[in-house]
Amino acid sequence: MAPARATPFCPRIPPVLTFTPSLHGLRGIAALAVLAFHWSEYFPALPTALRRVPFAGTTWDLAMQLGFGWLGVYLFFVLSGYLLASQLATQSLSGPSVLQFWRRRFLRIFPGVWFQVAILVVLSWLGIALIAPFTGTQVLMNLMLWINMPPWMQPPLNGVYWTLPIEFSFYLALPFIVAIQRRVGWRTTFVIALLIALAWRAGVMAAYRGDHMVSRLPILDALPGSLASFMAGVAISNVEWSPTPARRRAFIALIAAALLAMEYWLLANRDTYWTGHWMLAIWNPVVSVIIGLGVLALLRPPPELAFLGRRELVWLGEVSYGIYLWHLPAIYLVRMVGGESLNSPAGSGIALVATVAITLVMAALSFHLVERPMMRLGKRAREA
Repeated sequence: MAPARATPFCPRIPPVLTFTPSLHGLRGIAALAVLAFHWSEYFPALPTALRRVPFAGTTWDLAMQLGFGWLGVYLFFVLSGYLLASQLATQSLSGPSVLQFWRRRFLRIFPGVWFQVAILVVLSWLGIALIAPFTGTQVLMNLMLWINMPPWMQPPLNGVYWTLPIEFSFYLALPFIVAIQRRVGWRTTFVIALLIALAWRAGVMAAYRGDHMVSRLPILDALPGSLASFMAGVAISNVEWSPTPARRRAFIALIAAALLAMEYWLLANRDTYWTGHWMLAIWNPVVSVIIGLGVLALLRPPPELAFLGRRELVWLGEVSYGIYLWHLPAIYLVRMVGGESLNSPAGSGIALVATVAITLVMAALSFHLVERPMMRLGKRAREA
């Protein structure tokens, strides 16, 4: 197949298969953002104090971004779309190669969950309940990641599991997306995906009109409704942008301003957002596109953002899956041990330090004992 014709604005480039430190750094930041969001929800004393900081005759909200830490999930989705589409860009989409792709993605997602579920179930039997009471069926469904899906609609044992079936659904769909992209081009494919996401979200809102949409979130954010996030990453895997450093800085500033504007728009409508406001249909796709453009700009970060490739952030990116899986149980453990002593701003800060420490230890154990061996197994199977 001939490569796509290059244009001055977005020439086709080879897939990014080499190590890119800034992407690992962004993944680490995404994981920490989600952790910070949940910490602020469970230990709100310090975040509440930071929302009313007097300065220059006015009051500043220094905790605003903590409330938007869940955007780290969108960043995870964009990065998945970018990296995996890059890997498949020049590969054969034959039956064996697609099966091998799915096998490797299975080994990347499921073993970490099995490791965690086993530990959480054993701890519950020992009287350290970091998850709600469960049945054998619920454990089995969680091991299969059949969560929030018909016909059983089983709830997750760990609240963060809700994203994993969405992620894995994208893995299953990606080879077909790449095949379509090869036929009609990445721009047409992205537009189709964007329309699917908008139509799905609008359709769910119409079907459940009058309901509080938080109760319908598993349906609203199923893969069709979250497709724009992944496809923003797929789209940028097809382009190369080489502006001057000054233009790159200006573009990053513009992206940051656009994201901030979307956040303020949501805050201005938070009382009606979940009760049927039309922005619920478009906010997710629009923010996903903004984040995707931000990732494109940060693939080659300017010198002042070179910290994205620092060894510490790269390591956080390597263990980011474990950070994502383990931070909520760590929060529950800290809250169980600390109790009311953590209800002050100082206690809230202590809870953050303890949560991060426990999370990083468990994430490192998960990565070295389970995730990396499984990834190596998947690589050996591909080479066999």
